[in-house]
Amino acid sequence: MRFRVPQYLHKPHQVLFMDADEFALVITLFFFALIFGYIFWVLLLVLPYFYFKGKKKYPRGFLKHFLYRLGIIQFKGAPSYFEQKFNE
Repeated sequence: MRFRVPQYLHKPHQVLFMDADEFALVITLFFFALIFGYIFWVLLLVLPYFYFKGKKKYPRGFLKHFLYRLGIIQFKGAPSYFEQKFNE
């Protein structure tokens, strides 16, 4: 079994000048703007701006931990957020 170690552990994946999550947000809003139009063209400009600005205020991984705390996502090898008792 082989495991590939990333070349740079401390750097996130980037596309152009954006991190992967920022790029995914822009692409998703762009597709919605193409399909539905109207307000999504405005959101394409406004929402990423506030997301980039807000992301700089918090440490890396804040969004993932926040979604974990809400119970929306799970971390591999970690119990769910709502577990009350642990057996070691």
